[in-house]
Amino acid sequence: MDQMAMVTIERMSPRGWTAEIQYHTEFRAFLNARTKCMATGHVYRIINSKGEVLSEITLEDCKRQFQAQ
Repeated sequence: MDQMAMVTIERMSPRGWTAEIQYHTEFRAFLNARTKCMATGHVYRIINSKGEVLSEITLEDCKRQFQAQ
């Protein structure tokens, strides 16, 4: 990934995927999306500048990762 490349966090809404915020690194985007998912219960995904989905974060995945109920 070059210096100008960005990744975007998108949230699933009733109208489809809605862009929320961009980061320079996938790791920072993932941490933020996971936090948002745990706080809101919404599904989030991270896409690169080409529109390719890098990851999708669901509440079930977050709970499993944190061993929460």
